[in-house]
Amino acid sequence: MNLPSSLATDRGTNTLQLTARLLFTLLVIAYFTALPALQLPLHGALMALLIALYLLLQGGLFYRPFAGAPLIGNLIDLIALGVLVMLDPGEPPPTLALMIVAVLSTGLLNGLPRFLSSLGIAAVVLAVVLPLRLQQSDAPLAASSLFLLAVMLTCAVYFGLLLYRNKVLTRLAQESTWQDPQTGLISRTALSHTAGWLLPLHERLSSPLTAIMLRPHDPAQLDALAGGLSQRLRRSDIGARADDHCLALLLPDTNVANAERVITSLREHTPPFTAVMAAVPRETSLDLVIDHLGDTFRRGDTAERELIHAPPLRP
Repeated sequence: MNLPSSLATDRGTNTLQLTARLLFTLLVIAYFTALPALQLPLHGALMALLIALYLLLQGGLFYRPFAGAPLIGNLIDLIALGVLVMLDPGEPPPTLALMIVAVLSTGLLNGLPRFLSSLGIAAVVLAVVLPLRLQQSDAPLAASSLFLLAVMLTCAVYFGLLLYRNKVLTRLAQESTWQDPQTGLISRTALSHTAGWLLPLHERLSSPLTAIMLRPHDPAQLDALAGGLSQRLRRSDIGARADDHCLALLLPDTNVANAERVITSLREHTPPFTAVMAAVPRETSLDLVIDHLGDTFRRGDTAERELIHAPPLRP
């Protein structure tokens, strides 16, 4: 498995998160090591013990994963960062920036719900830690600390809006892949996937299948044609968007003669249209049949004709 593919797996994501945690732990160690000895909030051995406990817990979750391991790992991150913020002698505490990094990375990897839960946990941790920090220093929050908190909150709100936007765009992209947004019928892609199980089924049952392409005389009435078609479809019929100007209709267990009756009945409830139809032969591709119907439309002027029988499809 190559690296890009492995990063898309759960194991790859967990490895990436563990690597990031190790790197940020090294940064924290370097920061506290660089502080003057008089400013260290705890004895060096105790700090080393806390860091070792954090790495031990995260390593255990990595090597022994279970269903709730990512959420517990995120909770451990936020609690550890809360302890660091409380012990950080700086003003504003540089370790406070790591809190927003943890929240944003969780949202980026796990989506909007996990981002909101992580943001809520971070808010609770800060609500506990900041008063304790103020009691230790007996001094109000500096303007720089308040500014840093405001920037973090603004970043969180902005990132949450971006996550929501991406969620909406993803949903719209999925709908447009499987459902045509203009007509409400299934898309050409979805029709091709449907044919993957529909054609073999009809071949095994030896039942007829007729394909029809519909084009309104007035291109602006495509939506109205789709609406009328949707209301008149039988439960077994399949309507789809064929291309920019045409709709496709599959009539299972329906021969060409009965398909003509369906088209005649449909005309009473839709704008005027031209239909071209053909029986779907055995062991063929539905895309090939639809393209054949479209070619029949393009071979000549069909504006004044209401029904066209496509020539036999050549193998």
